[in-house]
Amino acid sequence: MTEPSSFLPVAEAYDLWAGTYDAQDNPMVFGASRVVDGLAGEARDRDVVEFGCGTGRNLARLRAGGAASLTGLDLSAGMLDQARRRGAEFHLLHHDMSRPVALPDASADLGLFCLSLEHMADLLPPLREARRLLRPRGEVRIVEIHPFLSLGGTGAHFQAGGREIRMPTVAHGFADYLNAFAALELRLLACREWRPRDFGGALPDRVLKRGPDHPLLVEFRLGR
Repeated sequence: MTEPSSFLPVAEAYDLWAGTYDAQDNPMVFGASRVVDGLAGEARDRDVVEFGCGTGRNLARLRAGGAASLTGLDLSAGMLDQARRRGAEFHLLHHDMSRPVALPDASADLGLFCLSLEHMADLLPPLREARRLLRPRGEVRIVEIHPFLSLGGTGAHFQAGGREIRMPTVAHGFADYLNAFAALELRLLACREWRPRDFGGALPDRVLKRGPDHPLLVEFRLGR
């Protein structure tokens, strides 16, 4: 029997998802959290801006790493409400990543995208803003669903009220990312493919669904 499903706009879907996002067994969220844990030490004494901050779970990890300031941007009011509860000191802005953000030039040392660019048909506007915000020695980090999976149909979805909820997603290949970086003169400093075995520690069964060596996520490190 086919599971009933609903297709919602991105903001509406994440508003619905906000209350259970951190509790659901989602292999991509699990893996991305492990990757961000590894970035926490690099955030010490740095001003951080996260595009698509969701419930603030990544901001909290970077706070634990000693970040000087933490700014979160998100399209979903429901997600921002969750982030406020997690960190009263977070600077949170309601923001559409297809538009400019109300922050000054050269105001950040680290810009983070984590499972958010899959909702952008055009990668240039958000990456252009991230580059604008960077200080000369700043970096942009991108953690997204691996193109092998997104091009095969894997994208953000969740369960609510006995239904599968889906939303607009765009499958970006490696060429899409590389061409966007080149167009904006963002230097590719490193690229890493993350497999389940790379996350370390005990792993949920769903993370191992495709085996320990099948890449789940890709991480890009970029500079000006």
